[in-house]
Amino acid sequence: MFKRIFRAIFASTTLVLLVSVALSALSLSIDFDNTEVRTLTSQAGLVAAGVNAGGVKYLKELRGENYRVTWIDQNGKVLFDNEENPKKMGNHAQRKEVAEAMKKGTGESERFSTTLSTVTHYYAERLKDGSVIRVAITRNTMLLALLHLISPLLIILLGATAISWLLAKKISKTIVEPLNSLDLDHPLESSNYEEIKPLLSRLDSQNKQISDQIEQLHHHEKEFKTVTDAMQEGLILIDLDDKILLSNPAVMTLLDLDDNSKLPEDVKKIVNKNNRTEHAEGIIKRHGRSIQVSASPITSRKVLKGTSILVVDVTEEYHEAQIRREFTANVSHELKTPLQSIMGSAELLENHLVKDEDKDKFYQKIHASSSQLLTLIDDIIRLSHLDEMQQVEERRIDLKSPVQEAIDALQSSFERHNMTLIANLESVYLTANFRLLYEIAYNLIDNAIRYNKPGGHVKVTVGERDGHAVLEVADDGIGVPAEAQQRIFERFYRVDKSHSRKTGGTGLGLSIVKHATEQCHGSIKLFSELGKGSTFTATFPIAHE
Repeated sequence: MFKRIFRAIFASTTLVLLVSVALSALSLSIDFDNTEVRTLTSQAGLVAAGVNAGGVKYLKELRGENYRVTWIDQNGKVLFDNEENPKKMGNHAQRKEVAEAMKKGTGESERFSTTLSTVTHYYAERLKDGSVIRVAITRNTMLLALLHLISPLLIILLGATAISWLLAKKISKTIVEPLNSLDLDHPLESSNYEEIKPLLSRLDSQNKQISDQIEQLHHHEKEFKTVTDAMQEGLILIDLDDKILLSNPAVMTLLDLDDNSKLPEDVKKIVNKNNRTEHAEGIIKRHGRSIQVSASPITSRKVLKGTSILVVDVTEEYHEAQIRREFTANVSHELKTPLQSIMGSAELLENHLVKDEDKDKFYQKIHASSSQLLTLIDDIIRLSHLDEMQQVEERRIDLKSPVQEAIDALQSSFERHNMTLIANLESVYLTANFRLLYEIAYNLIDNAIRYNKPGGHVKVTVGERDGHAVLEVADDGIGVPAEAQQRIFERFYRVDKSHSRKTGGTGLGLSIVKHATEQCHGSIKLFSELGKGSTFTATFPIAHE
């Protein structure tokens, strides 16, 4: 602002000074001309009076005059000239000033010499005898005069410029310093210029608005930070150069980043999938976990400014989706096996391709496959119900009761397989669904029978342990290999498929057990040694009176 004011004042003062000098010179020139004319007229009158009195003698006695004096008779012949030989001068009767003087008594004229850049002013006055006295003065033209005055004018111009510069600097400083000293945070406290009071009032109003907006922004920023910090999902904001502008704590954990980390290459690949102009998604891996990355463009007035990235751990969902796909495939396969057996046997019987003595075997095969199919369908339905079950009816139950009922239901199976049951059942109460507890006990004991050795032992224990209600089913059967123990609760997973087929297992029993246990707010664990047996332990919270 100082420079702009300085330049304006400097230009203005310089222009004013230059115009003033020019006008002064013009005024002096005009005044000089007028003075010169008056002096010339007066001088002509004196010479005329002298000639009337003394004739040519007077003219010859003139000395040191700056004027040219010429005496011309009434016919135009030059009688006397103080600068030229009269005999060499032509007739002057037609000269303007001479002709006017002979006619009117006085006359005057100016003649310019372009060669010498001079101007000569003539004044003529008629004498008593009819002759004319002419007085002339020669001076430089205005242009030549100005050329002679260049040096003084340059000095004047330099002086004027210097004065303008000093004045502009002084005035600019006087104007700007109070403006620079204004307290813009409290403009109404400044009273240097009354003229800018309306501006200061408006500044004060705008300051208040800005202060309120900043406070709101800080409040929203705190709210945003609180929300993003509490998010389990990771959030990243990046600019067009992939520089991380914002990230919450969750993303640091999910992507294993620190404050100085750059955007990972696998994340960058997903971000650039659709040239950043459209939404893009992808799955990356971190420490065995499945991480979903969703990138959305950030635009302002249809111009891309950056990208927002949402990072979510979808390991469980991803795993469950995979399980559902496998479940669908396994259901189709498991249902096909008994159905194919039934259809094959029925087709042979229908086409009379079976001997009479073998028909009973085929009927038995159809019956066994049908029973297997019904059992499988029943297990699938029960598992589906468990998946869909959000809330079940719960009450205070003695765990001993559903376990005992399950033992009673499997008593014939114990006898058929020549198994020895060891039951140690104590009363312990929990809040759960009776039917689900029965399903847990039934499937665990049934598995202990199916996968036991002939004449083996099954031990069922119910009681309290470490403040929890515990159901433990142990056998001394074939056991489960270590590599299969992590998958034993998966749907349709079988350690020994051939053995499962022989025993009539569907591969869903332990899946039902796991789901039912979780529905009853419990957990289940397996301890097993190959060839020595397995122990399943289901633990539940105790219901206190």
